[in-house]
Amino acid sequence: MKVRKSDWTIVRGAEEKGLVAAMTSLIERKRTELNKELSDYFRKNVPDYTGIFDEDKCEDVLDKINTYMEENNINRHPLEFPLSSESDVRLVPIGENIELKILIADEYYGDGDYDKYVDISFFLINEKTTKQDVDVLIEFVRKYLL
Repeated sequence: MKVRKSDWTIVRGAEEKGLVAAMTSLIERKRTELNKELSDYFRKNVPDYTGIFDEDKCEDVLDKINTYMEENNINRHPLEFPLSSESDVRLVPIGENIELKILIADEYYGDGDYDKYVDISFFLINEKTTKQDVDVLIEFVRKYLL
């Protein structure tokens, strides 16, 4: 039986290969022609997308993504905030050639200071990812995140 790598490990490997594309004005450390092209295409089509969902919206966003996973029979654990003060990286497949990178953070710093948010600013691609795949992502973003 093949064991699936952790989402964090998959993200790190994709970053090293330049297979992570930005959905916002942030840029990846390793840029390739393909991730630049697909990032630019996404940003051109969804120019006001910010990628960060603060405490007021983050629970609703996770619920909507969980609904998407149920509707599309995606066999992954539901997205939820970590049980203790920390952050977690999760991947959600969007179509065949894209996985959405979701950072779920609930960090407590002491003295009442904390951050609670969801960051969806990047997506993982592969060598086969095309603009048509990004169109599927754009449709997902418009339906579930905006």
